[in-house]
Amino acid sequence: MALISKTNRCVVCGSSEVVFDKESGLYRCATCGAESKELMPVSDAAAINRIALLGDDEGRLEELRQRYPRLDITSWSQENRLQL
Repeated sequence: MALISKTNRCVVCGSSEVVFDKESGLYRCATCGAESKELMPVSDAAAINRIALLGDDEGRLEELRQRYPRLDITSWSQENRLQL
């Protein structure tokens, strides 16, 4: 049986479409097909969640997008947020 959790992200591409296979003990990414024993580092996942909620005030999103090409999040700056 597979467990799907949107809080986990693929260590290879950054997608949130990660499934854990209990039998093999591996995480499998539905987007890129990578299989791994580990997920994205907690610090990167926390930064992505913070950016999704509050915007990219620290300027880290571009760096994260270079490491994880399929982040599936939209971004906005503080200036855009104030105009809404």
